[in-house]
Amino acid sequence: MRVICDPGNFTDVTRCMPPSIDEVRIYFSQKGLSAAEAECFFFFYEKKGWKNKNGASFKKWKHIAYHWIADVFKYEPWRFNKDIH
Repeated sequence: MRVICDPGNFTDVTRCMPPSIDEVRIYFSQKGLSAAEAECFFFFYEKKGWKNKNGASFKKWKHIAYHWIADVFKYEPWRFNKDIH
């Protein structure tokens, strides 16, 4: 499911589109996390329709990925690839 922002909004439309699974895998790999972790993130938000708890669509998926990754780093740092960090 690819969602595009309101056409009346002239901001960068691609920011508002949910990522592909491959984009998420690449991003997580660059941050030192596994493809499995990327898939957990992707399918979690895919199931929610890439919307927050109030039903609003996310504008920047990397912003929510950043917070997901920060939580992994804080609570389970052993899951990171130490060669990258």
